[in-house]
Amino acid sequence: MNGLTVGIVGLGLIGGSIARRLAGRHGCEVVAFDTNMSIRRRARGVVRWCPSLEALVVASDIVVLAVPVPAIVALLPDIARASLSRRSRRRLVVTDVGSIKAPVARAAARYRTAFDYVGLHPIAGGEVNGWRASHATLFEGRTIVYCPAGPRPDRLARALISALGGKAVAMNPLEHDRMAAETIGLPHLLAFAASGLRPPATARHPLRGTSWAGLTRVSVSDPAFVAGLLYANASHQRRVLRVFRERLAELERLLAQSTAAPLARALRKAGRGRS
Repeated sequence: MNGLTVGIVGLGLIGGSIARRLAGRHGCEVVAFDTNMSIRRRARGVVRWCPSLEALVVASDIVVLAVPVPAIVALLPDIARASLSRRSRRRLVVTDVGSIKAPVARAAARYRTAFDYVGLHPIAGGEVNGWRASHATLFEGRTIVYCPAGPRPDRLARALISALGGKAVAMNPLEHDRMAAETIGLPHLLAFAASGLRPPATARHPLRGTSWAGLTRVSVSDPAFVAGLLYANASHQRRVLRVFRERLAELERLLAQSTAAPLARALRKAGRGRS
């Protein structure tokens, strides 16, 4: 990372944490751009602000897109055009930190003459977003998936992951998205669905304890953000939902049995999968 300029688009929880971690370390410079101009004042002293996406691309060796998946795809043609104005001899590397990888990889392939692309996914998000929630140690010891794309972008991806304090894990984007539907998409869908089971408006529900809080924790996430990542992975997400409905139907059938033993056996078998 020494001598490189890292440009970060989007200073929310993930983008902001990358900026805080890299700023003043590893011999690299950090520049940033966000459409929310109020963040400029908050991030003062941490990053060098760029007035536009084009200015950021021209100044950067690595561009990190820390915005929702639909926005990542929409920004790629603008980045490709802006790359024509770069004076650096280093070829531009573009990465993103979205939760879904295959659609971005397919879109980025159209611009391979303009930049190298390698996808990242830090397994370090949370339900609270924004610059104020970001911190320099967010990725410490956390898995950060990268989708292999070639010797140079992969080398830079691993260097960036190391600088963030994360553990690099290589994964094919298609396999990544298949698994993400189960481990990221499904929990969000369940949390939002359960949160819709509201108690009577006249009374505070006395039985909502830690179990309820754990189930519904991510339902405070930005609905537009969650909808974007679910829709971007819709085919896998629908497959996972079909399987889950079948399992729920089986549990419902077991609840109608004359004893609890069949249900206990099913729960015991399901519980072993958690480990």
